[in-house]
Amino acid sequence: MVKGLIPALLLAIPFCSGSELIIRTDAACKLIVDGKPRRALTPDKTLRVKLPLGEHLIEAAPSAGGNKWQKTIALTKQAPQQELTISLGASLGFWIDPSSKLTWTAADNGSGLSWRQAQRYCRELTLAGVKDWTLPSIDDLQEISTVASNDNGYRIKGPLKLTGWQWSATPGTQKGEGWAFDFGDDGRASVAAGDSGLNRALCIRRPTH
Repeated sequence: MVKGLIPALLLAIPFCSGSELIIRTDAACKLIVDGKPRRALTPDKTLRVKLPLGEHLIEAAPSAGGNKWQKTIALTKQAPQQELTISLGASLGFWIDPSSKLTWTAADNGSGLSWRQAQRYCRELTLAGVKDWTLPSIDDLQEISTVASNDNGYRIKGPLKLTGWQWSATPGTQKGEGWAFDFGDDGRASVAAGDSGLNRALCIRRPTH
């Protein structure tokens, strides 16, 4: 080996001790940096990756399957440290409310079901590789309502697909009733638990920490 070659090679690499990427994800995935597998990521963890200055291709393969996510990031002397959020929710069928941190299914179940059926639907749901879904409370539903209506006529905060009223897990005012929420007019109603015509199930996951 030529004397002095290794130091010369090291000097040729534009690496700064403070250059790093701080990575977060909204779904479990396998991280790939510049074509090389790194490690698994989960929503409850933050990963700090030391990288040379320059452009880097960041990819994420969802653990639950689906299309690979990718983005090119440039670490420069002016911005040697950057934060990156890998957003897989849209392709995997969920949305995270940035205010409450609750994770919502991207769509309701799509057909009428009773109050008990709605609870069971969420309890047995497997989405994005996880199973701990539940029916939201009536206050949870109220939290994502808005004044303005979307293109489908629903007053809802997130990019969620609705097909009717939404059951909550909150018992109604009378025995045998449950609270439901109408995003069409921002109204609550205590509905007979067996009423399945207009009522749907929109499920949530609560933060784990």
